[in-house]
Amino acid sequence: MTAEGTVRVIGTAGHVDHGKSTLITALTGIDPDRLREERERGMTIDLGFAWLRMPGGADVGVVDVPGHQDFIRNMLAGVGAIDAVLLVVALDEGVMPQTREHLAILGLLGVERGVVALTKRDLVDDEWAALAKADVAAALAGTPLAGAPMVEVSATERRGLAELVATIDRTLDGAPPRRDLARPRLPIDRAFTMSGFGTVVTGTLLDGSFSAGDEVQIVPGERRARIRGIQTHKRALEAARPGSRVALNLSGVDKEDLARGMVVVRPGTLAAASLVSARVTLLPGISGDVAHDEPVKLHTGTTEVMARLALLEGASLEPGTSAWAQLRLAEPVALAVGDRFVIRRPSPPETLGGGVIADASGERLRRGAASVASLERRTAPTPASRLLAALDAPRTADEAADRAGLGAEERDAAVAALVAGGRAVPLGDALLAREGYEALALRVERGLAQAHRRSPLRPGAPREELRSTLGLTPKRFNALVGALVAEGRVAERGSALALPAHRPELTEAQRTAWQRARDAIGRQPLQPPSPASLEADFGLDRELVVALAERGELVRIGTEAVFLPDAVARFGDAVISELAEHRTITVSRARDLTASSRKHVLPLLQFLDDHGLTRRSGDDRILVLDPDHARERLHTLVRGREGQPT
Repeated sequence: MTAEGTVRVIGTAGHVDHGKSTLITALTGIDPDRLREERERGMTIDLGFAWLRMPGGADVGVVDVPGHQDFIRNMLAGVGAIDAVLLVVALDEGVMPQTREHLAILGLLGVERGVVALTKRDLVDDEWAALAKADVAAALAGTPLAGAPMVEVSATERRGLAELVATIDRTLDGAPPRRDLARPRLPIDRAFTMSGFGTVVTGTLLDGSFSAGDEVQIVPGERRARIRGIQTHKRALEAARPGSRVALNLSGVDKEDLARGMVVVRPGTLAAASLVSARVTLLPGISGDVAHDEPVKLHTGTTEVMARLALLEGASLEPGTSAWAQLRLAEPVALAVGDRFVIRRPSPPETLGGGVIADASGERLRRGAASVASLERRTAPTPASRLLAALDAPRTADEAADRAGLGAEERDAAVAALVAGGRAVPLGDALLAREGYEALALRVERGLAQAHRRSPLRPGAPREELRSTLGLTPKRFNALVGALVAEGRVAERGSALALPAHRPELTEAQRTAWQRARDAIGRQPLQPPSPASLEADFGLDRELVVALAERGELVRIGTEAVFLPDAVARFGDAVISELAEHRTITVSRARDLTASSRKHVLPLLQFLDDHGLTRRSGDDRILVLDPDHARERLHTLVRGREGQPT
């Protein structure tokens, strides 16, 4: 029994003139035909709304849809978010064309629960009623509504109404609860202005709850508004739960800015898409094949939009078959993974088929087996498998869950299972499937191998250079490196990265050249040859000089000064001792004190400044650290080459 507080919505379906609106009025006391034209013509044109009191005290929302084929677009806007259908078939006419089309649409939209109301019982005798009932049962065979309960009713005589309500109640009692993904969205089916209130929108709330006072966004677009009030069945609420038929009173947005098909969401939780991927299934009885890139009308939620059906496999799709495809939408639409849709041929009008949105990221896929396999993974049966398919690139758990259509609980459970099982690897704020992680690791290893071949004397490749080739954020790259170091696949060499087996080694010729150059530098250690002279006279090119500096055998200061480490240490000791005694030192005093030249003293003094031992004060230098600390720092720099400028 549907208890009070349970949120449910039913929708009508069936052929025109079979008495849907009359039945709803008899059941609820509310005439769903709200337009004057509908009342004058005696035919439902647009969606109508009412509510029905269940025996358990709950009010069930009712969406009444038009039955005429000319208004199928409005019918589609009304049945996309219902818990069960009330299929109406008049006993005096039986199953008609729109009955069958509505049944096909309900199947495409995944509506699996329903009750059949056999109306106008007062117009037929028992024999005719039995024939019509058998006709309905045959039409339902092979559809999700096969075996649905049937109730004979007469709205004018109020016959069978109580039994119909009780049957609806039992049918709804078995419906699963509406999912709550904490990402509420309200597809708008009506927008109007109410005197004394302002702008009001109505719809069936999906995937989360709204509360009075919430800030909301209207998608597509960036319009913001605030919920002034919420009503359901003309009762004011502080909050509305998923599955509710609700009216939102919005401030900050005009009725003229709103239209059916727009969606009310929390800001930033849903983006409109112009390209979606799905497995499309065609109905078996359609008029012919659907060709690749054929124009179709797509109906999803309360939206109708023109689209191109780009098949990912094959040149055409035959009636009764399925294929993966991308739908290129003529304009952006607010939809989400897991949403069902229907496609129709625009001319002549015909319902072709439908499917479920598998990807709404806007990623354009190539035709072929690789894209098909990717989409198959994204629609895997378990939440963990779907989340894993969304981790083909580093993504946050929230981003991956959005792509996989998962709620918070499903997301957290899937993340825990994937990480514990080693099928996903944490990378800072992101996760990556194990296959993707191994692909990144291989790129790192290959990049390092190439760097070692290019520069065999260097201890490794610069971290930032490698990060830029991978396109990772610093946080994710550092996590990747940390994992690879822990696995013994990469070694950290100061600010560089290397393969563990890499050892920078000089060739015999390079060792000979270095020995000769070192002897020359040692003869006048504080007036050494320039780098240009070292290359011209001894064959020490720039790469070899850099390698020697990284090995700690040379000290490079800027680009034009090269010293032996001992020489830099002796110079620094002399300057520190002078400063300890006299507090300041000039360039000329440093030159005389060390028997050097101004050309070489200037870069050496700059070296001390750059590493925080001294500081320039006018034309003099002063000591920044105490003498003992300064000497310790100097010798650490020279021995370990810490922070050596290159």
